[in-house]
Amino acid sequence: MKKTLLVSALFFASAFCLQAETVHQTSPGAAAYKGDGSNAVKSGLMETKTIKDVAVARVAGSMSQWGFVTYWMGLRTPPGASVVRVRVFNTGEPAAGYAVYISGGSKDSLGKLDIPAGSPANSFVNIDIPVSLEKEWSGIVIKKTTKDQLPGPWIESVSVVLN
Repeated sequence: MKKTLLVSALFFASAFCLQAETVHQTSPGAAAYKGDGSNAVKSGLMETKTIKDVAVARVAGSMSQWGFVTYWMGLRTPPGASVVRVRVFNTGEPAAGYAVYISGGSKDSLGKLDIPAGSPANSFVNIDIPVSLEKEWSGIVIKKTTKDQLPGPWIESVSVVLN
């Protein structure tokens, strides 16, 4: 009996120590907008396709350096710590460099949209970029940082995760 209670107590204690994450909201990869507010796919700035029965989109290689697309999230993200999670398909091919910003936030990027080293090719992978803001926010900007003519990575979704 004492062993069962001890094991149960340790299990519940470890469960309380783990910090649960909650997906606050998610936007499909093809839901990006241009700077003028028009849909980036419909205006030809992004291209789409289906990979492994999943719809994905990427910024075309013609995007100029410092050009950008924006994901306007429907719900405002509360102040404090959160994560921008970009789920991409790793083709194993080179892609243009992109950085992630918060619309109306700092002029400094939050991080780069780089596929983590060691991620297997031909698979989906999450790129998590931490955010810490003292005010509410709702726009995620993905800005090209390189001069090349390479397209961006294939984006399945952009999410905001709360800790």
